[in-house]
Amino acid sequence: MARTSDRHVGPWVPASRGYNAGMSIRIYNTLTRRLEELEPLVPGEVSLYVCGPTVYADAHIGHTMGPVLFDAVARWLTARGYRVRFVNNITDIDDKIIDRARASGESWQAITQRYTAQYLDLLATLGVETITAHPQCSNHIDHMIPFIGELVEHDIAYRAEDGIYFDVSRHQGYGKLSGRHLDELQAGARIERRSDLRNPQDFCLWKLAKPGEPSWPSPWGDGRPGWHIECSVMSEQLLGRAFDIHGGGDDLKFPHHENEIAQSEANGRPFARIWMHTGLIQYQGAKISKSDPRMQDAAFAAQFMAKNAIASYGGATLRFLFLQGHYRRPVDFAPDSLRAAGTAYRRLQRLIGDLADDDERLGLDAILARPLAPELAEHRAAFCAAMDEDFNTGQAIARLFSLAALARKSDDQQAEQARHLIRDLGRCIGLFRPGEQQQEQHPDDHLAASLMDLILDLRAQARQAKDYATADTIRDRLKALDITVTDGPKGASWSRDG
Repeated sequence: MARTSDRHVGPWVPASRGYNAGMSIRIYNTLTRRLEELEPLVPGEVSLYVCGPTVYADAHIGHTMGPVLFDAVARWLTARGYRVRFVNNITDIDDKIIDRARASGESWQAITQRYTAQYLDLLATLGVETITAHPQCSNHIDHMIPFIGELVEHDIAYRAEDGIYFDVSRHQGYGKLSGRHLDELQAGARIERRSDLRNPQDFCLWKLAKPGEPSWPSPWGDGRPGWHIECSVMSEQLLGRAFDIHGGGDDLKFPHHENEIAQSEANGRPFARIWMHTGLIQYQGAKISKSDPRMQDAAFAAQFMAKNAIASYGGATLRFLFLQGHYRRPVDFAPDSLRAAGTAYRRLQRLIGDLADDDERLGLDAILARPLAPELAEHRAAFCAAMDEDFNTGQAIARLFSLAALARKSDDQQAEQARHLIRDLGRCIGLFRPGEQQQEQHPDDHLAASLMDLILDLRAQARQAKDYATADTIRDRLKALDITVTDGPKGASWSRDG
């Protein structure tokens, strides 16, 4: 089989190289079910693996939410001075891909290449910049075969009719991540029992190929790897046998992540130390899944395609929607939620105005060293505390709005400090990217912005002519319309209140 090379996109260049050894970051570990202080295996460096998509169809919004959330995590770790290695895999060989190729007549390589390119373009639009490698499963089969061979050698895996299976009874901790213990799983198993399997929950490591399927040679016959083994091997190849953080959606806890742990920890080997799981997509408070009857409506289902959502609302709005809560909580994807997120984010964008055009990324040490009025310093500290306590982007963003309220009622100097602080702290989690406001404005926003530019030009002319009464009248009339005008060193800017 022809192979394409893994896509390496990093390392991402951090804003600050200093390692803040005195700063404490706590993370909720799904495995231990408690908050734990981050203590990286390598001081000053964090290794992070996040499960990526199976590329056989258009990416849905859930495929992009995880990378956005973990991009914010990686950005904050980097701001805190850590060097971050962030791996996000691409599953490019799977039953679904084979079925799609068989149904369409297109080669599996062409399908996976097209949807991999789409996925990477979507991440770029959403401002995901911290991923250092996108390994593809098909590039690591040569590593998967000896991994499986070692398990077979120690009788932890065995030959069945259609491939090599992992014996879950050989891993004493099976179920520790999901809380589903093996004896309970076996007692309540609805899986049709197979005489060639030792346990109903045993899972396939190597699938023997059927006629016409893509395959690779192995000691057990031509075939392809199972889904679970792919992530165990790719994480080991790029991050080492033991690494700091493994992330993914809450729906991957069982069986995918549980099976990863079992096969990776076989023979007493180490694996991921901290497990982070993100909430799932909801619609008006109800969970969305492929089996949801509403998804049979083509128009309803189409809104969850990532490319459609970005076309309708913009990448910046989607990123803000994902970040305005806590990563462990569900995200409501109803239109009202998206519109509200877009409105709220545009308020902040308008407030910081032309500061968003500057592509400067200050390190957190520089942001913390800046002298500020006590009220501003309090919000700065609270923003950092929220991010240090399990990456609570929702609470951190709430502090940006508190700073915005101070900016609107403060004098010129303090308002300018607040505007800079909103931009600089926001950029620590991937907000306020240069140029995003101009790229994603709705046509009505363009009209409003053009009219406001005209009004502020007229006001500036009045001030230049020392007609301060007219300038003040314009400002006061706009205030009555819930539009605040802020004068700064580079001229006036405006924002909508409320």
